Amino acid sequence: MNDYTTSSYLQWLKDEFEGSPFWGHMGITFERLEPGDVIIKMPVKKELLNSNSVMHGGAIASILDSIIGATIRSTREVRVATISLTTQFVAPFTEGTLFASAAIINPGKRIQYVESKAMNDEGEIIGTALGTFAILK
Repeated sequence: MNDYTTSSYLQWLKDEFEGSPFWGHMGITFERLEPGDVIIKMPVKKELLNSNSVMHGGAIASILDSIIGATIRSTREVRVATISLTTQFVAPFTEGTLFASAAIINPGKRIQYVESKAMNDEGEIIGTALGTFAILK
């Protein structure tokens, strides 16, 4: 087993993400963290609602972006940076918990392309994204 897939690395990664001020503010936590198989979740909070009383698109984009970074880093001990994130907002989200997962499309050495999706408690798609991420040294 490689160093990046050991339980100690994954625990360190969990602590790093969940200890970040942004994740704390958004209420994002891990539901599952295995190499390449990651699910994060974010509860609806009134601070994340827009003037239509639905979760703001920026909050949905944030979880779609976050799951991509977490998924890449679950497979490689690297830092990453978002180059681009193309999002599609499929349905409004007003209550419950939003879950996100991602699939690596192209595991390049310097650039990775990853698809992510955000779903409600019942598995219905709320939003999707295609991200281009840089692998940092």
